[in-house]
Amino acid sequence: MIPVALYGVNAALCERFFEALPDLVNDAYEDRSYIEALYAVEADHSIEHVRIADKWSNRDPYAWPEDIVNEVEMVLRTTVYPDVALLEHLMTLDGVDAQRISEWMHFSTNLFPIYSEKACKTLQKMGLNTPYRPDDIASYGLYVSRIEGLKLHAPAAGLPEIGLPRTRMLQLGLERFE
Repeated sequence: MIPVALYGVNAALCERFFEALPDLVNDAYEDRSYIEALYAVEADHSIEHVRIADKWSNRDPYAWPEDIVNEVEMVLRTTVYPDVALLEHLMTLDGVDAQRISEWMHFSTNLFPIYSEKACKTLQKMGLNTPYRPDDIASYGLYVSRIEGLKLHAPAAGLPEIGLPRTRMLQLGLERFE
């Protein structure tokens, strides 16, 4: 049964994606910078997760006053997967968009997927309207919903068990799927 988040999906293309997924992500363990960043995250240091994610994505480090740091940390700690509504407030900060926030949330939780233009394009090809709009947190919320739908719909052999977050495997797979 196809989850509601995947309503309208081209079922044949979706099945072909899951058949190809293990081969598409078989080199995921070779991304040393990602793995090192992933395992550098410590549970109670959520503002440090921002630094780790920014370093991994080669972004300029933030330079916020303490009150902004406290707000960011509070939002990161209180946002519960898959709801992205609280994250909208962070988009008022200079240089912060849904792409960057997705990186912070991914490394903070291992649940939220990294927002990707290539992955959105593949979802579009699969018949799932998933626009890539980094200036709109709602579009990221839709992307999160689509990835969650794929996780729920994945056949047992379609999502490899390789010790990395399933959302990362799906994101990479979508980016590489032809």
